[in-house]
Amino acid sequence: MKTIQQALIDEIHYPIPIGFVENVMIKRNLNGDDEFNYDISHSNEYQGALADCLWSLVQAINFSEADKSFGALSDKDKKLILLHVNSIYDTIGEPSVELEPKPKVYVGDCLS
Repeated sequence: MKTIQQALIDEIHYPIPIGFVENVMIKRNLNGDDEFNYDISHSNEYQGALADCLWSLVQAINFSEADKSFGALSDKDKKLILLHVNSIYDTIGEPSVELEPKPKVYVGDCLS
């Protein structure tokens, strides 16, 4: 039997803190110890949790020293992951995310 928590970790293909995965599951109302099955895998909660975990990879800080990167994703990798993340969010009806925040224009006291 595979748990929901293990399924999320397995689908990410990249080291991610278990505490973060647990936080995401709580926010998405998933019990990580429950059995992973077809219905769960296609649920909005699981798909949202997967997208949240993948999005965290895009947001992760890259460490480099002496022209060597440690556990770093390239900009190309991040863009590919972001496309997948936004595809998931679109499918479950949630707003997409971006690497760079959109500029905001202030007019008087109003935000537009």
